Amino acid sequence: MAGSSRIAEGVRRGLRLRCPQCGEGPLFAGYLKVAPCCASCGADNRIYPADDAPPYLTLFLVGHLLLPFMFWSDRAWAPALWVQFAIWLPLIAVVSIATLPFMKGAVIGFAWGAGVTRESARQ
Repeated sequence: MAGSSRIAEGVRRGLRLRCPQCGEGPLFAGYLKVAPCCASCGADNRIYPADDAPPYLTLFLVGHLLLPFMFWSDRAWAPALWVQFAIWLPLIAVVSIATLPFMKGAVIGFAWGAGVTRESARQ
């Protein structure tokens, strides 16, 4: 049971874009670049893999949140296709770009809580 609470704690800290080790220092040095070391505790968070999971989770979440509204608006008002594209494509792009760092933080926090590192993932 202690392992699952550690994972939940890591995911919560990652969703706040904070270091999963201490929860204080910033996780990223840029938009998606993981900081070389935590400003508070000095932990190297680059050792936790977050390769393809963040974009997948972002598209999964954004798709499940926005697609129902997209289909509903199509049925309710039947706007022209160009209107649909003009509204939904930029909205999906902006929400995806805004959500991606939080998903990457959550994946890094999950890896920290589960004890998965790049070295252990290779074995």
